[in-house]
Amino acid sequence: MRGLSVRAVFAVKAVLAAWLLALALAATPALARKPAPPAPRAPQARLSEARVRLAAGEAETVRLSRQLAALEAARDAEARRLSDLLAALWPLRAEALASSGLAGADWAEADRRYVWTRALYAQALAARQAFTVAAARVRDGRVARDAAALRLLAGQKEADTAFSEAVSSRVRELESATNAQERDGAAVLGQALDATIAPQTPALPTLSNSQAAPEARDGPDHDGPKVFTPPPGGLSWPAAGNVLTPFSAASRQGRQGIVVAVPEGSPVTAAAAGRVVFTGLLRGLGRVVILTHEDRCHTVYACLSESTVSVGEAVPREAALGRSGYCNQTRAPGVYFELRFREKALNPAEWLAVRR
Repeated sequence: MRGLSVRAVFAVKAVLAAWLLALALAATPALARKPAPPAPRAPQARLSEARVRLAAGEAETVRLSRQLAALEAARDAEARRLSDLLAALWPLRAEALASSGLAGADWAEADRRYVWTRALYAQALAARQAFTVAAARVRDGRVARDAAALRLLAGQKEADTAFSEAVSSRVRELESATNAQERDGAAVLGQALDATIAPQTPALPTLSNSQAAPEARDGPDHDGPKVFTPPPGGLSWPAAGNVLTPFSAASRQGRQGIVVAVPEGSPVTAAAAGRVVFTGLLRGLGRVVILTHEDRCHTVYACLSESTVSVGEAVPREAALGRSGYCNQTRAPGVYFELRFREKALNPAEWLAVRR
């Protein structure tokens, strides 16, 4: 009997333990299962969001710039009005000082001049106060415009980084395709750029005038020209060499750029002013640098042995981008250069500056 009692006690304890464990698990589901992390946004989605924020930032900068211009015009008008009043008061003051202490002046004439002078002084005081208020508004407007410009620069950096990530992601997708071994590196990059450039981007540094102020443009909805317009004198040569492989988009190989033959380690420079939106290594192209310009215009510099710029960096025309390396396309040293305008590859040789 004693053995049966011991077994019964152990059985009851086991049942109670299992019951308590089930209650604990039911009461704390969070401890049993961790919530799944949110799915990361696709690079193209991040790029689209960055472009929307950039367009809004540019619109705000344009609005504040125009508002500042109106405030400056109002301040200048008040300054001219005050200057005119002071110019009218000065001769009266000089005449009053010259005639002080003289007797025999006509009392009525003196009274009229006093009333008139007093009115001019009142107008001058009001003009001075109005000028002070207008000048303060200009200062506040300039602070607001400058703050918006800083936010716009941050937005451009964000959009440039998102663009670079989107290009890299698309290149990886194309390279992982079943026929990736048959693809040319330049063709893969071209398809990736076509997919990434396609959405309308906000206004960017222009090829013809990189210093153009935002207020001088038509705003973020400005669609821009439908025909490529190079800067005066043409594009600068990316390297000091001759064209080894010409542009031939219609050929079987589909060459969408040119190869400039230069020794390895030669300087590679920007063909026009712009911003860096990509720098990295790509299969078949070596190190690549991509600059963006106005109206969805991009220039591509590939087969580099090294690059000296980073994403988001603004570069002037003929600024150093890196040094040349070895081109797989020609099995020789050189620089691969590509010009793209609105998802279309153009023949760079037709737009490069004439050498003298």
